[in-house]
Amino acid sequence: MSMHARPLGPALRWATGFMSCALIVGCASPAHGPTTSAQPAPATAAAGAAPADGRSLPEVELTGPLLFEIVAAEVAVQRGESSAAFATLMKAARDTRDPRLARRATEVALGARAAAQALESAQLWRELDGGSSEAEQTYTSLLVANGRYDDAKPLLQKQLREEEDPLTALERIQRLLARAPDQARALALLVALTEPYLNDRKRGFNAHLILAHGAHAAGQGARATEEARAALAMRPDSEQAAIAAAQFMLESKNKADAAGRADAIALLSGFLQRNPSAADARLAYARLLIGDGRNDAARNQFEELLRRDPHSPDPLFALGVLSLQAELRPQARGYFERYLKAIEDGADREPDPAYLNMERIAEDEQKYDEAFDWLHRVHSPEQVLTARIREAFLLAKVNRLEDALKVLREAPTESPDDRSQVVLSQGQILRDAHRYQESYDLLATALQAAPDDPNLLYETAMSAERLDRLDVMETDLRHLVQLRPDFAHAYNALGYTFADRNIRLKEAYELIDKAMQLAPDDGFILDSMGWVQYRMGNLAAARDYLARAYRLKPEADVAAHLGEVMWLQGDREAARNVWREAGKRESDNETLKETLQRLDAKP
Repeated sequence: MSMHARPLGPALRWATGFMSCALIVGCASPAHGPTTSAQPAPATAAAGAAPADGRSLPEVELTGPLLFEIVAAEVAVQRGESSAAFATLMKAARDTRDPRLARRATEVALGARAAAQALESAQLWRELDGGSSEAEQTYTSLLVANGRYDDAKPLLQKQLREEEDPLTALERIQRLLARAPDQARALALLVALTEPYLNDRKRGFNAHLILAHGAHAAGQGARATEEARAALAMRPDSEQAAIAAAQFMLESKNKADAAGRADAIALLSGFLQRNPSAADARLAYARLLIGDGRNDAARNQFEELLRRDPHSPDPLFALGVLSLQAELRPQARGYFERYLKAIEDGADREPDPAYLNMERIAEDEQKYDEAFDWLHRVHSPEQVLTARIREAFLLAKVNRLEDALKVLREAPTESPDDRSQVVLSQGQILRDAHRYQESYDLLATALQAAPDDPNLLYETAMSAERLDRLDVMETDLRHLVQLRPDFAHAYNALGYTFADRNIRLKEAYELIDKAMQLAPDDGFILDSMGWVQYRMGNLAAARDYLARAYRLKPEADVAAHLGEVMWLQGDREAARNVWREAGKRESDNETLKETLQRLDAKP
């Protein structure tokens, strides 16, 4: 039986490399020639390891005790005993004055996330190897990580003085300070470091942008916006500054989302009037318009981008999504096909999102074989689980339920969240197939292992409702809103269940009203409000809510409710029109069929 030796870890390889260097020096001696001593020259820990910049390091004899300390430290690292390894390496570094040992101690401390120990060893490393920029920068970084900003300041100023281009150093410093524990003090330090460059005609633009990003990292949106605007004033044609200013306006904590978005849109609109060929700014502008619900205006911007560059992937993809949302499937298909063609030549874009959208188009057109084909093309780790879940739902849709469940059982899961997604999908597919007990049992078992998982609580409650286990449903949903008071659909589900059963109507109304406060434009919640109004006898209010819901969510369940209210108001032809339209899309919808049968109505 052959056995493979366990590979050495990087730390232990370093130690053995230390020893082999000494052996190589000995072996490299000439076989014949004069020597100054009958005794071989002592091996040194520094042999063969001089720095590339020519700095000299101490000649340290690799004695037995030193070798033992090094190996003992590395074995301790392998065993997870970082504190012991650190102490041993620091003793060896102080005894030998070898900076490499101090450097190794710093690595060990950093690996153990021991910031105070890392600072101690980095200070020794810097002391022993004063010419090393790596030691200097590591020590300075650790001063910041330990909150010692005043001590770090002169060292950072020294880096700015010594750097050929101080802006390069400023960018590096900004990234360092963005990770500091006290962002207010970190920003104050960055302000002091950038101040000498802010009014410099050559460097002021970049200095303002660096400070803008520092303020953004510190959560000071107004200051970030101010600095980005200052940079834009120095270079009015800079897309980088314009996009940064718009981004910081949008994210500013001092403004409501709508106000911040309006200001960002106005800024980029003005910038594009002055710089119409700025493609990146136009792309950012179009995305802001989508966020503002102005899809037609966004479409115009994406089309302008395509007019200037017909093969640009970003507008092609965006126009495909917008067309799909508008149910313009042939147009959407064309845009996604052009997108896939555009990225064939090496554009830095993934095809999988387009494959998933093409699958949706094919599914909507009932071209199921084509839809499966698009899903099977998805292979990126980020999207493959999504593709397998979509495949399972599609299999269930074409009555291949066992195949659907098999796909989910075999789906790749890398994290607890992945496994939760699979279980939730299994539960929904079983519920949709009227296998309510199996769905409930599966979800309830998963919930026992993760009793505070919001999605599991919600889906388990939905399955319990199908079994008329209203006690379980109510318990799970009330626990859910304790954990997540902003979970609008939990309030809505409980309120709708009461309304649908015509029980506890006052409480149902209060729950749905709470959901509406959290999500006032949600079609399903508006449907619930319409339904509880209907149950309370308020037909006019019910029709208004249900009509709004149907405009947002033209689905058969909503159509069934809206039509029923119209029917009872005597507007029967309007009711038939709504039912007929919904029946064309979802002829097998249970709610619609039950409503028509109960009212003895024909669409």
